[in-house]
Parts: sequence; C-alpha cells; structure tokens
Amino acid sequence: MRKVVIHSPRAEFRALIRGLLLNVHAFFVTSATREELFRICQTSKCDLVLTDDVRMFMNGSDAMAQIRQGGIMPQIFVLSHDLSEDTVTALLEEGVNQFITMPVAPERLRCKVSTQYREFV
Repeated sequence: MRKVVIHSPRAEFRALIRGLLLNVHAFFVTSATREELFRICQTSKCDLVLTDDVRMFMNGSDAMAQIRQGGIMPQIFVLSHDLSEDTVTALLEEGVNQFITMPVAPERLRCKVSTQYREFV
C-alpha cells in the first residue's frame, strides 16, 4: 500500500487534506513538525508528501535532502495560498513536484494524488 505523509504545523490543514483524500486508497501518516516529517521519510518508504510548509524549502534549506535521502521519492506537493511567481519558480527549482494553489477543489486534489500513483508505480 502506498504511503502518503500529510505535513503541516496546523492541525486544521492536516485534517482538511485527510478529509479531502478520504476515498484514496493509501496509508496516511500525519506530521506536525519538520523533525517528525524528516524522521518518517528517513525510516520508511514514502510515496508522497503533501505540505503547506513553503518556507521549509527556501533559503538554502536541506529539507529536500532530508526528505528524499538522495533519491527521487517521495514526490512532494506544496499546497498554499497565492504566492509570487518567483516563489513558485524557486520551489520547483528546488525539486518540489507540484505547487497547488489553495483553496483547492477536492476532485482536483484527488485527481493529482491518483495521477501521481499511476506515474510512479
């Protein structure tokens, strides 16, 4: 079964995303801190990380290395309210796979998560 990590310091965001993906067949794990996210990714195989923590990937951070451990997995989707084009470009250049603007339509999110599974099976 595929493993999806929902990371956010905000419990409301974690609950919202989990609720939107209720019908997606996967094992879901939530993370409230970056340290917890890094530990989860380093100790088990994860397929997808969904996060609203934009700053985690900025200003020379080693977050990508902590999450991916030198590989291409997990895929990383950042969900956030409108950000500047420069920020979105920087996230994509850092290695984030998808930037999704909030609010997101539930069907659109489910489709993106399901498409990710087909691409990396």
